[in-house]
Amino acid sequence: MEDTDFDWLCNGLPADEAKRMRKIFVEWCDGDENGFPVQLALLTRAQWRAAALVPQAVNNSRKLIERHLAEYRQQTAVLVKNLSIVTEDQADELKNIVKAHTETVNQASVSIRNQLWETAEVAKQIRKTLDDGVSAWDRAKIDMEAGSEKFRKACKELDDRITLRELRRDWLTLLGLIAIGTVIGVFIGVAIGFKYH
Repeated sequence: MEDTDFDWLCNGLPADEAKRMRKIFVEWCDGDENGFPVQLALLTRAQWRAAALVPQAVNNSRKLIERHLAEYRQQTAVLVKNLSIVTEDQADELKNIVKAHTETVNQASVSIRNQLWETAEVAKQIRKTLDDGVSAWDRAKIDMEAGSEKFRKACKELDDRITLRELRRDWLTLLGLIAIGTVIGVFIGVAIGFKYH
């Protein structure tokens, strides 16, 4: 099998340290249902569902208002047209039409007020959902910072171990060179001593 980047990262580490690195890697990559990535995805999904209701409610309210306005325009157009041909003996009929129109307007006004109230309730629910989302985000952020700090500590410990190992290797190399130099110096001294005796 071909080596991965993780194998390269663990190259030269003792088996227990490589095992610890694998555990850290699995812990950071494995997402349980209460983990930050899953909770963030659920929170985002709930926010998008709540936000998706707003345009629909606004669009329904707009359509209802436009329909009532169209009815009012039609009724008003009929009234204006009839006003030019209405005589005094049709004044009572005109009063009835105005009364019916007033009732329709009042009913439509109540309906519009109800729609606006429902829209306000949806907005309150969205606000609450967003506030809950912000709280969940703050908790997730704190958890993420704690995890990040834990990861930084693990990295620092790993760096300290690697640095200590390199320092030991350098000292051993230096002591080896000194020992070799001493042995060579002794041989040279002995050889020179034999030459002059």
